[in-house]
Amino acid sequence: MKANSIKTVLLIFILTPLMSMAQYQSPVEKVYTKYAGEDGFTSVNVSKELFQMIMKMDIQGEDTEDLQDVQKMMEQLDGLKVITYENNENPEKAKALYKEFDALFPSGSYAELMVIKEKGNNIRFLTKQDDKGKIQELVMLAEEEGEVTVLSLVGRIDMSTVSKLSSKMKIHGMDKLNKMEEKDHKTE
Repeated sequence: MKANSIKTVLLIFILTPLMSMAQYQSPVEKVYTKYAGEDGFTSVNVSKELFQMIMKMDIQGEDTEDLQDVQKMMEQLDGLKVITYENNENPEKAKALYKEFDALFPSGSYAELMVIKEKGNNIRFLTKQDDKGKIQELVMLAEEEGEVTVLSLVGRIDMSTVSKLSSKMKIHGMDKLNKMEEKDHKTE
């Protein structure tokens, strides 16, 4: 009887962390789950499967080289999520949402790459890295007049890939990723 009790206690200690890991939801996933489909929000979810379909496409034409570069970049990506709140008539709600979203990214879990503050706009770039220092997730949190955007790229992320990809994909919010490249060129 005593041996069974000890086994049960050990099993609980082993399974508890595993169960909590299975229930982990990234901050972007929390935002997406809570707000996707709500009034004033636009959400985009690009799955790995779509990236894989695009990679398999036979591309012909004048932009072939650029599009083939994009296909190669997509090999690294597992997903893209973008959620944007826009309401120019209620900029205070946008500010409150920015503060709410910003609080979801603790500095212990996410490293801040860059912050851009310009004319009342705030843009933060954050990364989550694996044990080897490779970027697993790139998050952009942006606040502009009456608009808040949260963008998350997940996969094996190379920063040069991100700026090229953002210029090729016409998804609202990705255009702000070019600001990272602009700031890099200004500091050179």
